[in-house]
Parts: sequence; C-alpha cells; structure tokens
Amino acid sequence: MLAPPGEDVTVFIHGYKGGFLQTESGELAWISIGQAMSAGDRSLALPFAGQRDGARYGPLKPGGPMTRLTVIPFLFEEDPYFSWMNWAKDALPGFITFSYDWRLDLRESGASLCTFLEGLGPNRRIRLVAHSMGGLVTLQCLRRGPEAVRAAVKKVVFVATPFRGGPGQWDDLHLGSKTNANTKLLEAEALLTMPAAWQLLSPEADIFFDQRGARIDVPAYDASTWIEGHWGVFKEPLDPAYRRQLEERFEAHRALWASLGDEQGDPPAWATMVVIGKGRPTVRAWTLKDDRTFDFTNPLRGDGDGAVLVERAHPPKPIKATIVETTAEHTAMLREPEVQAVIADFLR
Repeated sequence: MLAPPGEDVTVFIHGYKGGFLQTESGELAWISIGQAMSAGDRSLALPFAGQRDGARYGPLKPGGPMTRLTVIPFLFEEDPYFSWMNWAKDALPGFITFSYDWRLDLRESGASLCTFLEGLGPNRRIRLVAHSMGGLVTLQCLRRGPEAVRAAVKKVVFVATPFRGGPGQWDDLHLGSKTNANTKLLEAEALLTMPAAWQLLSPEADIFFDQRGARIDVPAYDASTWIEGHWGVFKEPLDPAYRRQLEERFEAHRALWASLGDEQGDPPAWATMVVIGKGRPTVRAWTLKDDRTFDFTNPLRGDGDGAVLVERAHPPKPIKATIVETTAEHTAMLREPEVQAVIADFLR
C-alpha cells in the first residue's frame, strides 16, 4: 500500500502464515485455492547447503496480508484479514499494511518493519496494530530499532500476541503443518528451515509432563536430543547439514527471546493496548511417554484463545498496557465488532 497523506498513519502487521508469499513472476506460493485443495508437490522450505533433493519454490517475496479464499461457499472459506482490513481502511486514520516473509528470523522482520516505518517520512504520528506473531515483529522493531522510529510511534495495539511463546507450535515442528488438504507446503522438513517457526516456541522448555502428570525437564532445545531421540525429520539419518540447521534454529530462538524478555527501566513513551482471548481450550503442555515419544493426540490444555494462552499473552516489563479481554477465537479476533470498537476508540 502507498503511504497515506497527512501526518496520521495506522500500520497493520499480520501474524504467522498470515501474509501471501509469491514468486518473482507473481505466482502464489502461499496460498492459492488449488494448493489448499490438493496434497501438494512443492514445499516452502528455505534453501541451505547440504539439503536433499525435493520440489521447492525458489525465492519468494511478501504479497500482502492474506485476504479471502473461497472454494465452496460455507464449506471451505477463509477470511484471515479481508473483513478486518475492509473495516480498518474506513475506521482507522491513514490505514496501511506492512507485509513480511513470515518464515524468516523475527529479528530480520523487525528490522524490515523499522525500515518500512522510516520510509513513511518525517513528522508522522504512527499507530501500530499487530496480530499474533506480528506483535513479536513489532516489539522487536520498537525494542531494537532506531530512536527516530520509536519517537514517531504514538500508540500500539497488540492482538493475541504470544509474548511468552506458544507450546502449541511443538507438534507442528515434529509432524509438519497441514493446510486443509495440503501436507507438502509446510511439512516438517520445510519448517526445519524456517527460523520464525521455531522462535514461536516458549522461551524456556517448560512445557513437558510425564505420563503420571508430573512436570519434567527435557533438554528439548538441544539438537542432540532431537537426533538421539529420532524426533521430527531425524527419524532417519540425514546429512550433518540438517543438524547445523537445527542448531541455528535454536540459537535464533535463544537470541530472539533474550531481546524480547522483561527489561528494567521506564515504560516506553508509546501508549499500549493488549487484546487477550480467553475461554477457549489452548495447548499448554505435552506428555512425553515412557518410550521417549510424545502424545500428540492429547495435549494438556489451559485457558486462551485457541492458539495463545492467557498466561503467555501479557507483555514483558516495563510495558504498561490497557488490557482488553475477549472470547473471540485467535484467527477471528480482528473481525469481532467489539474488538474493532475498542481498537478504534484507543487509536482515535
């Protein structure tokens, strides 16, 4: 989107898997109706030296927040952000969107957001609305970006942001993420290459219980544990390059959470609102069975929005925020009129 006229601008930052990805020629790699309705033949894996042969897309670029996909009305419809953006462009001052490659290291995406905000020009009063993982991208920019960007940002709304990560990502990293009928795009081997997919994990490996219901310590963020346990893609022998990929993912995970955790000092100058979903069963932990495999069919659950736990949705110190609670589901939160109303009132 082009920068709006005037001094006031509201920038929307989408979440994990919430932005289209396309080839240089404009072909949609994530996601088209045809991809969603087929088993798929190409993955979204990022390339690395030592990677085994497989059908993959080449270089991809962001194509904007995902809007509406309809195959059969009322049977298969997806409206990630269409309704929200259609409302926001009329209700929020100077509404535009920022899109990024949601596979990449969130530190890189945070830097890209800062560059985008700088490009809006001087004398802007910037408001940010960030959904889900987009909130982590936003916080990374505001914590580590240029002072001029931080000074220009006046208000921030974080919606369903996993400020303490998410246990619900754990099974995807082992099994892959199914997209309707498609099991190829985000297979486990593809997710191995995506830093952001691993950075969504909880900062600490504190999400495991044994079969008797006792909390246990598992060195789950150690590559050796995965290889020796034959977890995920390591069920079969692989080139040492795959181990290096996993080690890099865990290092990126550690570095991100070191930069986003609690800090000392005064609260930031920008005003903050945090929208938190509650009232829906949400994965909070996993059971490690006696044979050292996981029970992926029966996760332990807590209160949340279906994706982000209430206990992990509060911002780190020293941020002081107005907290708004809703019973809306994670992906539908921005479409809820009640949520839209409090966002508009806060940003006004």
